[in-house]
Formats: sequence, C-alpha cells, structure tokens
Amino acid sequence: MNYKFKDNSILEKALTHISYSNEKLKDKDFNYERLEFLGDSIVNFLLAHWVYENFPSMDEGKLSKLKAALSSRDVLARAARRLGLHEKLRLSRGEEKMGGRGKNSILSDVFEAYVAAVFLDGGLETAREVVFHALAPELEKVLKEGGIAFDYKSALQEYAQGLGHSLPEYRVVREEGPPHRRKFTVEVEVLGKKFRGEGSSKKQAMYAAAKSAWESLVGKEREIIKDKFFLPSHRGEKEEK
Repeated sequence: MNYKFKDNSILEKALTHISYSNEKLKDKDFNYERLEFLGDSIVNFLLAHWVYENFPSMDEGKLSKLKAALSSRDVLARAARRLGLHEKLRLSRGEEKMGGRGKNSILSDVFEAYVAAVFLDGGLETAREVVFHALAPELEKVLKEGGIAFDYKSALQEYAQGLGHSLPEYRVVREEGPPHRRKFTVEVEVLGKKFRGEGSSKKQAMYAAAKSAWESLVGKEREIIKDKFFLPSHRGEKEEK
C-alpha cells in the first residue's frame, strides 16, 4: 500500500509501542493503544461484512467462527509483516532485546492500530483497501476452499488450556535421510503424555504429532470440538465427516 498520510503524527503513534513512549518520549500517551482499540472494531466490522456477503448460506454461528479465524492474532500479525509494519515499529531497548519486533501479540495490535490510523486519516474505504490488501492470501484461500480447514495444533493447544494444563511442547527427536529427501520425527508432550509424528519438514512432522495427540486424547469428543474450527463450504454441498 502506497498510502500517504496527511497527518504523519497519527502514523507515528500507530507505530509506537508503549514501552518506547515510556522510555523515550515525554508524552507517555503517545502510543498505539487507543488506536488499537478503534482498529479492532474496524477490522472486525470489515471482515464481518466480507463473510456476510461472500457466504450467503452460512448460519450465524459459522459466520462468527470464520470472522474470528480471519481476525485471529496470528493472521493479523502476518498482515502486519506483509505491510512492513514490523520494520517501522518503535520499541524500547528492553522490548527489542526480548524479541518484541517478532511477537505476534504486538504485531497484531500494530496492524489494528495502523488500520485505525488510516481510517482517521483517509476514511473507511481506504481502511477497507488496506485490510483486504493485507489479508488477500487468507481471503483468497477461504473463497477457494470454501472455509478454513481444521487446525490440529490450534485445537490441541486450546484443548490443553481449557483443561488448565500447560501448552503442548514440541521437539525434534530425529532427522534422517539425504538433504533432498529429509525425514523429521517430532515429539509433542501434552497432558503428561508424549506423541510422535513424521514428515518431510519439521512443520509437517509437528502437524502430524499434533494430529496423533488430538485423536488419541480427545476421542469421542472430536466431532463436537472439531466443529469449532472447521467451516463448511458456503455452497452447502457437503460438510466434513
């Protein structure tokens, strides 16, 4: 997006973390927190309108889940990176050392703050262009696939947290094969148990391990909980069995 701000101060505020305003600036209120509050509502409104228009046969519950998936922290953090906001973000030295520039929790807030800044400076339609440009890969995938496929890693994490347990821990336990045909084995420990998965990449092996753990631990509850994550085709042709 080559949008040029008429008021550069609002852009600076959208890119200023509270740690920076506390450490570097005399004005401790000059940070993105209020803008993030506004941007959260704008992003959710725009996505709610988008899913409503593009999924005419989907009921309210599934529309809500789809909107929530598209406005999740990880998705908005990716959007912030696509716009290069992580490179312009102003952080304190301490937050910088702690890896704040790469934290999805911070980047998703920055994205929402940036959207609010664009809205205040250039209006709703310009903010809409920014949101849909930054989220284009996710939106295109949703339209192509008719929904969002079930995510075993996210489901397993939420399941463990819901039971009051710590987050699943993943580790690579084996790497084998030639460079052009690597095979990885990853182990996940969750709820005091360990499960393994294999794949041609670490990511695939982690997914396989999460799937193994989910199917073993959740059992008969699977279809009930699974519905929270899977969104069937808006064409109403079929639902996942």
